Order: sequence, then C-alpha cells, then structure tokens
Amino acid sequence: MYKTIDKLVEICKRHIIVSDTGVVISEPYIPYFPDAWNGILVLAEAQNLSRSNSAYVNELKNLSSDERIKRLYRSNGVGDLGIAPWDDASLKLAVESVFDAKAENTAASNAVLWSQVTTTKNNTNPSNELIERSIKLWIELIPIIKLDHVITAGSIAQQVITRTKQAISGSWKHTSFRLPARTAMSRISGLFRDTDLLKRYPEVASVLEKHPEWIPKKYRQNKIFFACHAVSVASGD
Repeated sequence: MYKTIDKLVEICKRHIIVSDTGVVISEPYIPYFPDAWNGILVLAEAQNLSRSNSAYVNELKNLSSDERIKRLYRSNGVGDLGIAPWDDASLKLAVESVFDAKAENTAASNAVLWSQVTTTKNNTNPSNELIERSIKLWIELIPIIKLDHVITAGSIAQQVITRTKQAISGSWKHTSFRLPARTAMSRISGLFRDTDLLKRYPEVASVLEKHPEWIPKKYRQNKIFFACHAVSVASGD
C-alpha cells in the first residue's frame, strides 16, 4: 500500500491548481487507507474549509505541498481525519450496518478534492469546474487503488463517481446514499422514534451495541435515521 500511496501522491502533484479558481488549498489529496484495508472506499462530498474551520485551514497552509496532499493521514487513523460525516460517525455507523466490514478497516475521503468558500469565507458547494477536475483526477487514481467498492454520500459525490465509472473499466461496485447533512436529516428524522427505527432495522441496533460512543445524545436521531436509510438503499442493490 505504501508504494500505491506514493503513486497517488505523484498523480495529485500533476493536478495542483495554479490558476485562480478561488480554491482554499491548491493541492488535492489522497484518501486515507488504514493498514488492514478491506477494499471499501467511502466518499463524502468536499472538505469544509470555511472560516468555521480556520484553525485547520491555517494548519494546512503551514504544511509542505506533499503534506497537504497526504493531509488525511495527519491523525494516523486516531481521531478526526478531516471528513465531517466520517468523523462524526454518521458514515461509520452506516458502513458497518450495511456491509460485513469494520469502519476501522475502511478507506475514506471526499469525491471533490478541492474546497471553495464565499467572499465572506462561508462554506459553499463545489463549482462545476472543481467537479470536472475531480472526475479527471479520480479517473487516474482509481485504477491505481484497485478497490472493490465505492460508497458515496450526497448527489455531488454520486455524480463524480458515476461519471468516473462510465469513463474507466473495472469490476468495482458503486453504492450511493444521501448526504447525512444535519439540516436535511433533522427535517425527516424527527418524524420517527429511534426506538422504533432500531426495532425495524436490527442491523443498525447491532452496530450501536458495539459502538455506543458513535451516537452521543446530540444528533443521535439523525445518525440512526441515516444508517437505516443506508440499509434500505443497499438492500435493493
């Protein structure tokens, strides 16, 4: 895997943005691969590098170019990677509920590998240009990675990987979930009791018995609802 990581870094170096596109950090970045990788790669949409995460942004700016490309490795898998719905355990709970896999053995990243902000440094959705650039980069990265399954969260991530898969051959599988954004989940999750959801989706209940730390009281309902959504969607694959 270390030789593979070196190859991925070299590919990313060819995609550093030098034109004025308004990106916060010019370098794209490689996924985080745990040592005992299970062949699954989970992708959220894009890093939030807005003013609310200014300390992290400043940290990135003080790194070397290679270190920025390998930014998801800075925690060495202990603590936050820098991918919000993975770090808050929404995607971890979903992955373990749906697949016969452990989150600790699952690779993670974002589908769009650059981030933009508004003029007031608030988070904003990636532009079409960044989506197109990310597709071109994934077309080069995925054949090197030799993965088994990509799970995407959100319509932008789904678009990136769907178009990537259309462009390159391979037997890897793609499953798409909704993005576990707090606002969107809160609008729906409150319509259900979590106790009822867990009875109807025992897969989720089983994972929560093993990892109660993944859902503290704050946003508990959202995470349970999202994991149930993931189980429901994946059952149709």
